[in-house]
Amino acid sequence: MAVLHVPALLRPLCGGSDRLEVAARTLGELLRAADARCPGIYDRVAVDGALRPELAVAIDGEMQSFALHEPLGPGADVTIVPAIGGG
Repeated sequence: MAVLHVPALLRPLCGGSDRLEVAARTLGELLRAADARCPGIYDRVAVDGALRPELAVAIDGEMQSFALHEPLGPGADVTIVPAIGGG
């Protein structure tokens, strides 16, 4: 099972949960499985078949530009990192 760490802004969609454990082989499968339990989360994280450009995702502590078809290993740890505004 992969673990998805849910950022504070998306927790209301998940009944306040800060993490979800879901079975998934790719990042896209993980987000779809999360959306089945937390309706609306997929649309907040992905658009037009890709991750939203203002978000970052870390998989097993590695942050880079991941595609939805990015494979996940068993027990993958996935964190959604929202954009930080300021100026």
